[in-house]
Parts: sequence; C-alpha cells; structure tokens
Amino acid sequence: MKESDYSNYVKAFTRLFEAYDAAAPYLGVTDDFTYFVNRKRTWLERLKSPEFPVAFLGAFSAGKSTIINAILGDDILPQATKSFTAIPTLIRKGRANRAVIHYLNESAREELKQLYLEELSKELRKSSDTYRKLSKGELLSTLAKDIEQYKNQFGSFNKQKFFDELKILIGGWNKLSGAVKDIALTELPSYVTEDYEDVLFVDQAEIFLTDVNIPENVVLVDLPGLGVVNPRHRKVTKSYVENDAKAFVIAMKVFHLLEGEEIELLAEIHSHRKRVLQRAFWVINQWDVLSSQQKKEELANFAQKIDHYGFHIAKDRVFRVSALNYLLLKLIQEGRLEKSGSIREHVDALQKAIGKIPNKGEAEGFIKSLEEAKNFATFRSSLFDYLANTAKAEFLDEARSEYLDLAKKLRERLEPLYQTYKNKSDEGMKSTFIAGELSRRQDEVLRHLRTTVEEHIKVLRTEVLPDFVFWSDEDRERLGEQIVHAIDTLDRKALKNELLKGLDLHSVVSRLPHKIEENLHIQRTFRSQLQQLLEEQIVRRYLFRLLDSISSNEALPEEVLSVLRDRLSGRDMISRLKGMCDVFLFEYGGVIDELGRTIMAKEADESVQSKDDIMELVQKNADRALEIAKSRRLLGPDAGVKQLLALGMDKLTGIYRAITDTQPISPVKTTGQSDEIDRALECYKAGLLEYTRKQQYQINKFARRGIKNYFEELEQDLLAYFESVKDEIAKTIMKQLTTDIDAELNAELQKQKVIKEAYQVVTAAISQGRRNAES
Repeated sequence: MKESDYSNYVKAFTRLFEAYDAAAPYLGVTDDFTYFVNRKRTWLERLKSPEFPVAFLGAFSAGKSTIINAILGDDILPQATKSFTAIPTLIRKGRANRAVIHYLNESAREELKQLYLEELSKELRKSSDTYRKLSKGELLSTLAKDIEQYKNQFGSFNKQKFFDELKILIGGWNKLSGAVKDIALTELPSYVTEDYEDVLFVDQAEIFLTDVNIPENVVLVDLPGLGVVNPRHRKVTKSYVENDAKAFVIAMKVFHLLEGEEIELLAEIHSHRKRVLQRAFWVINQWDVLSSQQKKEELANFAQKIDHYGFHIAKDRVFRVSALNYLLLKLIQEGRLEKSGSIREHVDALQKAIGKIPNKGEAEGFIKSLEEAKNFATFRSSLFDYLANTAKAEFLDEARSEYLDLAKKLRERLEPLYQTYKNKSDEGMKSTFIAGELSRRQDEVLRHLRTTVEEHIKVLRTEVLPDFVFWSDEDRERLGEQIVHAIDTLDRKALKNELLKGLDLHSVVSRLPHKIEENLHIQRTFRSQLQQLLEEQIVRRYLFRLLDSISSNEALPEEVLSVLRDRLSGRDMISRLKGMCDVFLFEYGGVIDELGRTIMAKEADESVQSKDDIMELVQKNADRALEIAKSRRLLGPDAGVKQLLALGMDKLTGIYRAITDTQPISPVKTTGQSDEIDRALECYKAGLLEYTRKQQYQINKFARRGIKNYFEELEQDLLAYFESVKDEIAKTIMKQLTTDIDAELNAELQKQKVIKEAYQVVTAAISQGRRNAES
C-alpha cells in the first residue's frame, strides 16, 4: 500500500468494516466495543475528504489578516483599526465565492453559559454547581445579588463584562439557534467583528473561494483574538493548537514580539506537550520598517523571549517578512491591484521600501529580490510543503495506526471462535454440531430456568415482602362491614326465643356470642377472606407470573409443564395458610367466652340506679356522703354539698355504693329484655371488631414470614426438579434439532465461514501494516 494514496486506506478500512459487520452478529459485542468501531468509521470520511487546517494566532494588530491575505494572494480579509476576527473564520476552496455564517446551537450555547459561570464563580469564590441548578431567570438574579455583595465587600468586581455578556446570551437564548446563513463576501465584516450585535451567538464563519492558489485540502483558520471576554475563544484556540491544526502560524509584529494572551496560552500548552511546537511557523511581520540596528535589537529580544518561555525553535521556521509588500507586489504582478479594495491605500509603503511603484513586469523581480517579500514567499512555500509532505505523512501514519489498532482489536474478538473452527472440515460436521448444540442448548435452558426462579424469588424476598401488607386496613374494614351487616340483620325475635329457653336473664346475655357464632360462622368468614387475599395477592400475582416465565421456554416437555402447573397452582400455599388461619384463630373461642363475661358484667353494671337516682340518693344522705368522701380524701375537711356534687359521676357512683352497702335502697328500674339483647349485640359487635383490629398486625407479621419460607422452599424444590428432568429436556431439544437440522447446520456452516474469512482479513491487515511500517 502506498502511503500517498488515500484511496488505498479507504479500501483497507472498508474491508475491515465489512469483515466486522459480517461477523458482529456472532461476536456478542458490547456497547463499548460498538462505540469503539463507530469512532474508527469516521476515518472513512476523513480519508475520502482529507483536510489540513492551518491555524493563525497572534495578538491584536499582529497582522494575522494581512498574512492570510498574502497567502491567498488577494484582499479577502479586510484590515481594521480594532480586533477584526471575533469568531473563528475558515477559508477553503469552493465552487463559488461566498461566505457562510454558522450560529451556535442549543448545546453550544449551554457550553458557553457554563464557561461564563466558571469564570464568574471563580471570581466570586463560589462553586459553579451553586449556579448550575438554577433556572435562567433565577441565575441572573442570584448572580446580580452575589456580585453586588462582592462589590460591597471588596470595592470592585473584575469580571463584570463576563456577567454582561452572560445576560446578553440568556436574553437572546433562542435567537438564530443553529441557523446557517449564506452571505456575499463583501458582507463578511458585518458579521465577524465585535460591532455585530449578534456576534455572541455566532459559532464560526466559512469562506469559500474559487480562484485561489492554495492546495485543495488546506483550510486556513483565522482564530479569534483572546483579548476579548468571550471564554469560548480560548477553548477553540487551545483545541486547534493542541489537536485540530496540522500546522499553526504565530503572527507577530516588530516591537511587540511574543506578546499577548495567545503566547501565554501557547506556553501553557508547550509546558506539558513539548512536541506541539513541531507544527509551528513563526512570522515576524513589518520587518521592513526597522533599521539595521533595530533589527539586531529585535532579534536579540526575540531570542531572549524564546529562552524565557523555554521554546525550542528551528531557525528555518522563523520568517522575517512584510506581508503587505508581498501582497501588493503579487497584485501588481497579476494586474489586479486596481480592482482590489482598501489594500490600494497602502501602496505608499511599497514605494517607501523600493523607491517606486513597480509595473507588472518589475513586480515579479522584486518578489524575488526584496528581502522581506522573498522571505514571505519562502514562508508560504515552506508552509505548503510541510502540509503536503510532513503533515500528510503524519496524517497517513495516524490513519495506519488507527487501522492497525482496529485490526488487532477485531482479531482479539475473533480469536476464540476462530480457534474453535480452524481445524474443522465439513465431514462429520453434522454429528459434531448436533452434539455440541445439544449440550449448549441444554445448559442454556437449565441456566435460564435457574435464573428465572432465583430472580423471581429474589425480587419477592428483597423488594416485595419487606413492605408487604397482606391484610390491609381496607381488608380489615371490609371484614368489619361483613360482621356488622351479619349482626345488624339478625332475626331478633328468633334469637331472643333461643336465648330464653330455660335460662334466666343474665345467663341469656352471657351466651349470646356463642349463639351468634352458631348461626353466622364469623370464624369461617374470617378464614375465607384470608384465603381470598392469598389467591389475589400471591398466587395470581407471583406464582402464576413465575409459571408463565418458566413455561415460555420451548424446550420443556408437556409432562414437565404439567408438573409445574400443579406445583405452582397455589394449592400448597393455600393449604399452608389454612394451617396459619388455625393459628391466627386459636384464641377465638376464648375471645367469645370473654365477650360473654364482658356483656354479663356490663349488664350487671347497668342494673345500678340511673344518674338521677344516684344524685337523688347522695343529696338525701348528704352528711353520710360527705363523711365517705372526706374519709376517701376526695374532699377537704371544710368542703360542703356543693363541692360534693361537683366530684363527677365516677366518684359519686362509688359513694353511692358505699351508702347502699349500709342501708336499703329503692328498687332497681329494669329495662326490657329486647333492649338488653340489643345492647349485648352492640357490645359483641364492638368486641369482635376490636379483636380483628388486634389480629391485623399478627397476621401480617406471620403471613410475611410464612410466604417467605414457602417461596424459599419452593426455590429449592424447583431447582432440584429441573436437575432431575434434564434428560427429558435434552430429548425435547434433540427433537427440535433433528426437525430442521439442515437449516441449523447451514447456519452454523455460514457462521464458521464468516468467522474464518473475517479472521483472515484482519490477520492480513496486521501483516501488511507491519510490512509498511518496516519499509
């Protein structure tokens, strides 16, 4: 492969990508490797349309625009009394003379905003993260407040212009976002200088020239000056110097050699990347204005500054020129001076240098004899020779390195499969393939089954059960509603008839809970609801889902599926819950008895005189009542009847009972038996609801534990079962293999063919790359 032939590299890369694309379906490549390959694909376009950017940097008025115009041999970039280039300007050959203005898109504006924030937060001594989280409106108001506080504390704020530009950026955030605008060359100064009101939103300008004497692949890049606020300029300049530019030109003018922020940035880059200066060309402009003594002094000054920065510069890369005189002579030689723009106004400088304005025939001779013009011609040819030879060779070396890197990485991926296939022929392939494929698929099926079960149980154990509410407040309330409805709709007369058979009143009331349970079977309702909850929340939601995931595997024979359907039907879990229900309801009989005693005691308490009877008896026996109250220290020694009656019914009832213990009382008022039964039913209802409320916590606690234990046992059982039926699974896989063995075998043969061919391509690429490197 000839290194000068870009098309050979395009073909070589294309062969590698074709080999990779064919083999990729069999390689199981990761996202990272796909990203790696796609980055290499960009070399196809770079090689099809190679470009060699030359970046020009220098302080304001260093003559960058004049130097670029002189290289172009035309007055393209106008001169200005202030910084002309406020944005990167790219100049290349094109089909028509025109310029294109590219505006910042959304992501570029966001990047610029962040650069402003970094500068401002650094000055304010705050973390930029403080501002990044704010909306645009909040950001500006917060910054304004912080800047004002800073001024009050320190007297001034050095980054005010950064804040002013940030306000412009945010204020016009959507202005011309991502727009591309074609303009005439004559309009260019209106868009790329600081006078343009929307210059902050411009990304770059492109100039296309048809009749210009520069190589096809060369792009001249006039970088923005760093003496302005916009922090993006520094980032763009640094990127070109460090990576993007194949060569760069440092423009200087006499009396101001190696000055400006551009030189400081270059020194910063050089401090950690010494090789960067190998791509540099140093041009000292306006050398013709110096006297002989001044030239000696400037050369000494230049050497001193070079030493100061630690730069190592080859002498043949330093050019002392007059770009203006060279351009004027070139325009005169080609008969275009009169048609040129403002450059004609500077023709007196040429007259001063050579004593006259030469004619067309004389101009060529002065280009070769006038020292500063001759030096510029040498600089121009040296720059283009470097791009055509050294830079191009470096570009092709980089392409070869990327090409070999891709080939080696692809071989690493192909190696395991290639080693498996390299010694195999088509003979005996069928039996070998079936045996290998059977073993692989069997392992894959068993692995899938194990993983499915383990993942389901893990999710249940770690994500579901810790916060699982088996019996919720809504479920308890629903059971309560059933209990209330059942009790409220009882046939009172029938119940009363049952209770009055041969028993006195109190006996009747105490036996009421048992009579209700005989008729309503509340315990059965309770158990039924718990089983329904288990069916809905566990069996259908988790067991059936697990069954569906397992059953989706086509390698399971029907008899195995039948066993699994039975095992995961929920029958075992429901049986387990029935046992759990017996535990939950173990105390239910005792609760019923206790409710009977409570009802009986309540009835006995209600047989006491009413409130009015108590108050009446206490007032009639006031002296005795006071004596009892004072003896119990309920009242002070001087208290009277008024304080006595204010004690409250609980204490008065106790006094009432003490009085009735020592004297007869009026007969007790009795209520009807129906009222007693109704009150007893309400008591039973309330007691039963309280019992279900207390059971809720216990049920949830033990249900979680029981469900967890069940699923862990189920996991062990299923894994053991899968292992026990692996032979049956193998038989099913074998049937599937033999049903369409020709298609399966052809696919395998095609895979082997692709892997072998791809491996041969990348191996040949590596060998060829090594031979080229050695030659």
